[in-house]
Amino acid sequence: MRGKTMTEKFYLEDILSQKAELQKMMAHYRSGQELEKLLRLRELKGRKIIFSGMGSSHFCAYGAAVRLQQHGISSQVISTGELIYYEKECLEKDTVLCLISQSGESAETKHLLELAGDDIFLIAVTNHPESTLGRRGRICFPLYVADEISVTTRTYLSSLIVTQLIAAAVAGEELSPILAEYDKTVSRIGGYLAAWQEETDRLADFCRDMKYICLIGRGDSLSSVRAGALFFREVVKFPALDFDSAEFRHGPMEMVQEDFYGIVFAPSGRTQKLSLQMAADIAAKGGKVILITDGGAYGSAVLEQENVLPVMLGEIKEYASPVLQILPVQLLANELAEEKKIPAGVFRWGSKVMEVE
Repeated sequence: MRGKTMTEKFYLEDILSQKAELQKMMAHYRSGQELEKLLRLRELKGRKIIFSGMGSSHFCAYGAAVRLQQHGISSQVISTGELIYYEKECLEKDTVLCLISQSGESAETKHLLELAGDDIFLIAVTNHPESTLGRRGRICFPLYVADEISVTTRTYLSSLIVTQLIAAAVAGEELSPILAEYDKTVSRIGGYLAAWQEETDRLADFCRDMKYICLIGRGDSLSSVRAGALFFREVVKFPALDFDSAEFRHGPMEMVQEDFYGIVFAPSGRTQKLSLQMAADIAAKGGKVILITDGGAYGSAVLEQENVLPVMLGEIKEYASPVLQILPVQLLANELAEEKKIPAGVFRWGSKVMEVE
């Protein structure tokens, strides 16, 4: 953010506020009230769970659904707009619907609530418990962070954590180690953002003359892929494509040439080696790659490869990695908007709360 003052830039201020805001949120979820509500969800084990939302409130739930599937619990993540018009038949009376909306008042959220019968067990995730969604939920889990003026930052991160806690509770997992892992993760937000200006310049210098960007990942990182692409579109107003890593090899790899720019997410976990190899293969074909990874990648040749810019985050559990992965995406989007003289985080054609479908 060269030559700008922070007081002029609310999107950057929102980014830099995330550690403090999430620490407040985590304190609430260690309290008796929220912990008690989470423990009540154990009675739902064995029932099908559908996560639904719009935008980042949709994409935040990928990791939660993966967690439930790994426990043998049927789970889906469905856009609320699609659920209303094309998949509402899956809302059977034994279904658990976890509906996520930061405002609790978006057009699709209210429409789906009109369609959902009282026999649907509704879990509400919102920053406004007093909203239409918050009042309707049998159990409401607040996000406990300050609202943003426009493009989401901290509400997205809070939604990532809350949906994972919901999934872990339904699966009957012990919550203490998961809360501890997120405490550690949130503390590392501050470590990464401490040198935000230097990191911003490093990312922006690497992406000079970029015309579009592809985000690539798998597993829990699909939240970062989908939401990250959304944030580039919203903030920078230019094309950002999102790909499942395995699918990228099945055709889209043909896009790679000297003007190709990609972000590859490679957290420690089940597929880190595959993700590191993806970054190496793209770079070998002439493409440029921002490789967002962690200590599990140390010693890998790709870190020294030409056309690769490593972003090394603190090593944490794979399920928690999206909380950190989105930070460099936010910084880069903010800087690119500044360089294009676009007010970062300001909608032109939409709004924070969409009132039309």
